[in-house]
Amino acid sequence: MRGWHPRWIAGMLRLAALGMTAVSVPAAEELVADFEGPDFGDWTVSGTAFGTAPAAGALPEQSAVGGFRGRGFANSFHGQDRATGRLTSPEFTVSRRYLSFLIVGGEEVGATCVNVTVEGRVVRSATGREDDFLNTATFDLGEFVGRKARIEIVDAYAGGWGHISADH
Repeated sequence: MRGWHPRWIAGMLRLAALGMTAVSVPAAEELVADFEGPDFGDWTVSGTAFGTAPAAGALPEQSAVGGFRGRGFANSFHGQDRATGRLTSPEFTVSRRYLSFLIVGGEEVGATCVNVTVEGRVVRSATGREDDFLNTATFDLGEFVGRKARIEIVDAYAGGWGHISADH
């Protein structure tokens, strides 16, 4: 049969097979915060550690910070390691199973961390690794889908590595 080359037939069969195969497509990302604005927007700032606006890079006397996305990120090194404070997101409804973010800084559990709270209770928490390159952390929030939550970026430690940074 003229025009039907065996390779074309094999290719068409592969395409037909792909059409019958379930393909997992990742859900679109939903951005909670990227800290790209001139201030922290509707996040609540307490203490002095985060200053009044996102950082555009390392702050005075801080080592170079890498791995953040865009122009800004939350950085609690204002006032160096002595300052403390907290950034708290507005309340939101958990709509996805996973929450991923970038984090760096101290690894003081409960004191230099990113928390997710549900009904005022910390349900997930992550610390930095005592370095200055933001790495991805992911929380499984599947059991909280449909419930109200907040994100807290906490700097409650005034000793060495007493700072935390987060983005996206």
